[in-house]
Amino acid sequence: MAVSVGIIGATGYVGEELVRILCQHPDVTEIITASRDFAGLTLDEVFPYLRGYAELEILDMDRVPELIDRSDVVFLALPHGVSAPVARAVIKQDKKVIDIAADFRLPERELYEKWYKAPHGAPELLAEAVYGLPELFRRDISEAKVVANPGCYPTSALLALAPLLKNSLVDLTSLIIDSKSGVSGAGRALALGSHFCECEGNTKAYGVGTHRHTPEIAYYAGVLAGS
Repeated sequence: MAVSVGIIGATGYVGEELVRILCQHPDVTEIITASRDFAGLTLDEVFPYLRGYAELEILDMDRVPELIDRSDVVFLALPHGVSAPVARAVIKQDKKVIDIAADFRLPERELYEKWYKAPHGAPELLAEAVYGLPELFRRDISEAKVVANPGCYPTSALLALAPLLKNSLVDLTSLIIDSKSGVSGAGRALALGSHFCECEGNTKAYGVGTHRHTPEIAYYAGVLAGS
């Protein structure tokens, strides 16, 4: 099965990793990339280790319609809040979209807007979005037009909890999740807290009680528990 794949936001950490994996996938025949940074260069100029694997032109964001038109499936490696309107454009062309951001992880508009402090950019697509954790929702993912890539902490928590929740072996009100993430999860943007000298050999708690992955874990834990 030959598949043409578009990646919007191809020069961030997630986009870079997608390119690395997909350029070795036997069914992927074409990769089209776009980014607001490095447009006009090729990916191997930005990431020299990809030379020989991904000598692909990086399109400017103005050429996203062209990227969508040439793709069977489009990955959105964009910031939260930016993905949703682009997803709408992909769906209008009857293509499949996989959103790496959080725009389609929560099924309710009000829940998203409460935790992400911004209006949802394409609320009409929430009902058809499928949570993209393949170990748990593989069949639904294969049939979906909109796939929401799970967050890092929810992935670690839900995969560990799934067998316990499905078999009613734990109480939903007494769960404690101790999960760690590397600083690459903060993305490529410069920030003091993710500088090597600040974080090497260190760990810290952040977003305690207010982390945006909280409702994602709670909602899908409830789904797995049948509540």
